[in-house]
Amino acid sequence: MASICSRLIGCIVLGVAITFLGCEKKKAAPPSFPPPLVTITKPVVTKVQNYHEYNGNLEAIETVQVQARVKGFLNEIAFTEGDEVKKGALLFKIDPREYMSAVKKAEADFRKATTESERSRAEAERASRLFGTRSVGSEEYEQKLAVRDTANASMMQSQAALESAKIQLGYTEIHSPIDGQISRALITRGNLVGQNENTLLTTIVAMDPIYVYFDTPERDLVEFQKARQAGQLPDVLSRSLPLEIGVATEEGYPHSGKIDFRENRVDPGTGTVRLRGRIPNPRVPPGNAHLLYPGLYARVRVPSGQPRSLPAIPEDALMTGQEGRFVYVVGEGNVVKKRTVKVGPVVFKASPSMDSKLQGWSMVGDEDVKDKSKGSKTVPVPSVVSIESGLSADDTIVVIGLTKARPGQPVSPQMWELKSPNMNSGK
Repeated sequence: MASICSRLIGCIVLGVAITFLGCEKKKAAPPSFPPPLVTITKPVVTKVQNYHEYNGNLEAIETVQVQARVKGFLNEIAFTEGDEVKKGALLFKIDPREYMSAVKKAEADFRKATTESERSRAEAERASRLFGTRSVGSEEYEQKLAVRDTANASMMQSQAALESAKIQLGYTEIHSPIDGQISRALITRGNLVGQNENTLLTTIVAMDPIYVYFDTPERDLVEFQKARQAGQLPDVLSRSLPLEIGVATEEGYPHSGKIDFRENRVDPGTGTVRLRGRIPNPRVPPGNAHLLYPGLYARVRVPSGQPRSLPAIPEDALMTGQEGRFVYVVGEGNVVKKRTVKVGPVVFKASPSMDSKLQGWSMVGDEDVKDKSKGSKTVPVPSVVSIESGLSADDTIVVIGLTKARPGQPVSPQMWELKSPNMNSGK
């Protein structure tokens, strides 16, 4: 009886153990989840231009210091400070009375000298006739000729004095020598100017076009010289080499111009050579003012070589790791792979004022993957970059859902199309 009970107890214990192990196995089984949904796209091959970027400063093409060239009291200021003035416009008036008197005196002296010259010339002609008939001696004849020459010289001297007096009188009215924007008046009405030296009254700068000066390293100069010899770039003096600039808070490089000058030597102290570009600077509404001002800091970029065809992708698809920049590529079986890439120049970057739906890059895809009858959706792309190496136009990259994707794991991809502005416009 005791053996039967012990066997029964052993069977019960064995059954409980088997049941317990079965429960443990069920608890250890991992749950099964579907692959994460991600948005993928293919790169778009586009023309990409490399650039050299520099720091520069804007300078006026013409700068004039307006000075008082004669002494006198300043009677009138005939312009609005900070306004645009035209060449020949009246700017200042200096008290002209002293110089008007000088002109009248010089005119009187000139008339007197003219009369004396005419009288001496008549006497010399009479003496010449009498000398021919031997009625006048040679000594008297020569005296008449000397008096004539002296009177003629005196007349010419008085004529020069009259012209000088008129020039001095003309200096009492100061006119603008160029078209440009005028500064403030440095001297106010009633002050004596030009007492011992020329007095600076104001300055005028030409606003359109405007210069940008920048320094380029000697290695870039050598590269440029080689490209010019190979016929890839025009010569600087041809004024056809383009450049672009941006100032202060401007997005990108909105102002275009041409390089028109290169210094004839490299500065051995800095290892750079100075270049100059000419930028159009017209008035723009509203306000009808110039955007660029002399003295502004400018960001400058100059094309380097010829444009190349490179794959372009949304910048949002790029990630950064210890190995550098990389993207997630979806390969066979929708398995994600990590691909290290070398990033090239920026192809497009939207500005706050730009309607990126019309002017920029975009991605187009189905509104609903499961129900395509809902139509497609267009999403603006804020920034597009080119890829120098590591990616081809046949690759497929993850753009949205990067945090869900893992290298070596499958994903559920939703294909969207990356479109450039030319593709959007149907060109």
